[in-house]
Amino acid sequence: MDPHPGVSVETKSGTPVGVTLRAAPADRRESDRAGQRQRLEGRSRWPRKGIVSTLLRVPLFYKILIANTFLVVGGLIASAAITASLMRSSELGVTIDTIALLALAGALLTVMINAAIIKLALKPLYMLEAAVARIREGELDVRAPISPLADSEFERLTRTINAMLDGLAATRERLRYVAARALQAQEAERKRIARDLHDETAQALAALLIRLRVARGLSDPSARESVLEEVRTQVSEVLEGVRRFARGLRPPALDELGLVAAVESHARSLAETTGLEVEVDADSVDGLLHPEAELAIYRIIQEALSNVVRHAEATRATVRIRHRADRVTATITDNGKGFSVQEVLSDQQRGLGLFGMEERAGLLAGRLWVRSTPGAGTTVEVAIPVTGTNAP
Repeated sequence: MDPHPGVSVETKSGTPVGVTLRAAPADRRESDRAGQRQRLEGRSRWPRKGIVSTLLRVPLFYKILIANTFLVVGGLIASAAITASLMRSSELGVTIDTIALLALAGALLTVMINAAIIKLALKPLYMLEAAVARIREGELDVRAPISPLADSEFERLTRTINAMLDGLAATRERLRYVAARALQAQEAERKRIARDLHDETAQALAALLIRLRVARGLSDPSARESVLEEVRTQVSEVLEGVRRFARGLRPPALDELGLVAAVESHARSLAETTGLEVEVDADSVDGLLHPEAELAIYRIIQEALSNVVRHAEATRATVRIRHRADRVTATITDNGKGFSVQEVLSDQQRGLGLFGMEERAGLLAGRLWVRSTPGAGTTVEVAIPVTGTNAP
């Protein structure tokens, strides 16, 4: 199971194509990041020619090894040459102390040069560490600079880290957008329920009160009974409306009868209200999933069927629920007009439903796949790990 769930898309040729769901970030932040990337790219195009270019592209380990080798060999040669020259000179009284002093001076010089070279070689690492420290402190727009002293492997590492940070930034922007849309949807749902309760339930109850007053004032028993029968009919209609509101908020069948029964009930209700023929073919998955996982699969199926009704222009849809070893899968297919998945995901408004389904699956370590081709229908598949009391 992929630890980083995402949406997988298949093109018309059947080749899987990974799609990263990203939101369009704010103009200012996008401009800042673009400018920063251009600056980093500019720094990475630092002129490198000849042997300097070759040496700079050598991996860090070999840079230090080669530098140390040159220093040691150069120090030995210089020390030997100076010692031999002094010993051949008759005018100077060369002593062991002089030779030891020269050797010590050469060793110190070698260490100092070696330290300078190592510090220079490790400078890209220090720059990366500083950038990571700033990010850890909350400066999330910071990116690691690409040093002209970096070798090819380290430069590739820096670019990979920057790409990951850009992806995380885009995901944060998308999550903020989804959270805002979720709040808007919640408020819109509350307004809808309040309006329905006021326009339907409250009005019906007010009418019932009027009819009850009328019935109480009637002296004719048959007329009173007729009015009371109408009142009973209206009470049944009001009760059914309240039950419909409750089912819309959370299907009781999901808690009482389980996932499969809830999906079948929703399919029947959808067929009655929209005319869409929905076939449900399901294995028994009772006890295989926690309630949160069952609710997630139910909502994904509900959203997928809602998309079929609103967008697919389909006449038939099929829901298949299967138990596959360590996971439960649900597959929703339709015979509708299909669409280009890449285009929908790139549209912040149109791709929100797919992103919401992917988020539901991802929160439970699941995966979501969307396969569609214009004119050839759509398939949505979700896989959730088995975590219930009856898990094998």
